[in-house]
Amino acid sequence: MRAMAFALMVLAGGTAHAQRAAVSADLSPEAAGEAFKQAVVSVCVPAVSGGGVSSLAAAREGKVQPTQDAETRRQSGAAPDETVWDVADARGVVTVREKSARCVVSVYGPATAATVSDATLALLVRGFEAHVGTAGGFTQTLSKTSDGRRVTVQLTGAEPGSPGNQSKFSVVTATVFAVQ
Repeated sequence: MRAMAFALMVLAGGTAHAQRAAVSADLSPEAAGEAFKQAVVSVCVPAVSGGGVSSLAAAREGKVQPTQDAETRRQSGAAPDETVWDVADARGVVTVREKSARCVVSVYGPATAATVSDATLALLVRGFEAHVGTAGGFTQTLSKTSDGRRVTVQLTGAEPGSPGNQSKFSVVTATVFAVQ
C-alpha cells in the first residue's frame, strides 16, 4: 500500500509531505485494476452509447464526479474541451475523460497484462467480440453493435520503461467510441 501511495506521489510530481488529498493513497494495484474494469464496462460503454457520463446512474450516485483539478486533468491527458471524471473508489488513480461519443479510462499502477485481460473478459461476457490483430504487447480491440451503433473499445497498456511510457509505473488505457 505504501508503494502505491509513493507511486501516486511520484506521478503527481510532489513529495511525500505534499501529496494531494484527491489521491486514493490506500488503493491496492488490484483494486485499481478492478475500478478500471468497472469504469470501462459500467461508465464509458454506456456513456458513448448515448447521453454521456452525466446521464448515468453512476454520476447521479456520486460514483464518478466531474473534476477541474489541474493535476488530475494533466495526468489524464485531457484536452481543454474534455470533461474529466474522478472514479470515487479510485480517486486520482482511475480517471475518465469524455468528449462527444468518445470516453477514455486510464489507470496507473496495476499489472498491465492482468488488467487488460480482465477488462477484455468483462467485455466478452457482455457480447463484445475481440478482434485479432498484430499490434502485439498489451493491446486488444473489441467491438459490439447494439441499437444500430457500433461501440469499439481499444485497450492498451504499458509497463514501466516500455516505449512511450514515461511513467515509472504501469499505465492502462481504454478508449471507447461509438459510430452510427
